[in-house]
Amino acid sequence: MNLLERYLNGEYESVWRELTAAGNAVRNNPMYDQAAAVAHETMRRVRRNCELLVARLRAHGYQFGVYPDGSSGYYSEGPLVPPSDQTRSELALLEQRLGPLPLSLRAFWLEVGSVDFVGAHRLWPTMADPLVVYPPEAALCDLDMEDEEQDLSEPIEAVLAPDDLHKDNVSGGSPYGVALPDLSADFLFLNERHDLFFVPYLRLAILRWGGFPGLDDQAAPFEPLGGLVEGLEPF
Repeated sequence: MNLLERYLNGEYESVWRELTAAGNAVRNNPMYDQAAAVAHETMRRVRRNCELLVARLRAHGYQFGVYPDGSSGYYSEGPLVPPSDQTRSELALLEQRLGPLPLSLRAFWLEVGSVDFVGAHRLWPTMADPLVVYPPEAALCDLDMEDEEQDLSEPIEAVLAPDDLHKDNVSGGSPYGVALPDLSADFLFLNERHDLFFVPYLRLAILRWGGFPGLDDQAAPFEPLGGLVEGLEPF
C-alpha cells in the first residue's frame, strides 16, 4: 500500500511520522504526490471535526468571539471560516515572498481556512488555550510590519495564533508560529508549550481536548469534554 492507502487504512500517526522524518526529501516524487494527498485528507478530517465542535460548543451555550473572561474587544471573523479566493491569493503571495510552505500548513489553509475558538462560557474555566489558527493574511500583515530591509536569507517566523495568555486578554509572550520557508511535510508549532509538530498538536487540541488543549493543565476535570470529543474522526 502507498502512503495514502495506509493512512486511509488507519495508520494516521505512523504515516505522518514517516512524512515528517523524510524532511525535505518529501518533495521528491513519488513521495510528494502521496504526501500532499495525505495532508489534504488529514485537513478535510480536521475541518469536519471543527464543524462538529463548533455546533457542540454552541449547543452548550459557549459564546465565540469574546475573551474567555467575558470581556469584549476581541476581534474574530468566526470560529470556522472556510477558505476563499482571498485565502488562496494570500497563500500564493506568502509562498512568493517567503518560499515553500510545509505541506500540512498549506493543506490546512486550503481545506480548513481558519479556526478561532476563543470565547467564553460563564461556568467553564479560563486559561484553556482555545484552538486558533489564523489565515495566511495574518502572516502577511506581520511581514508588512517588519523592516523592509529584513534579511530573507534566514528563516522568518510567521504568526499563526496568539499565545495562551493573549487568548485570555492577558499580556503574554510570543505568538505561536511557523518558521518559513519550510520544504517539510510538517513543522514545529513554535512557542506552544507542548512542543509538538502541527498535525500532532491538532490531534491533541481537537481529538483529546475538544478544542481546548490548555485543559490538560487544569486541576479539576472538565465535565463536558466527553460529549465534545465523542465520535470525532481520527486523523
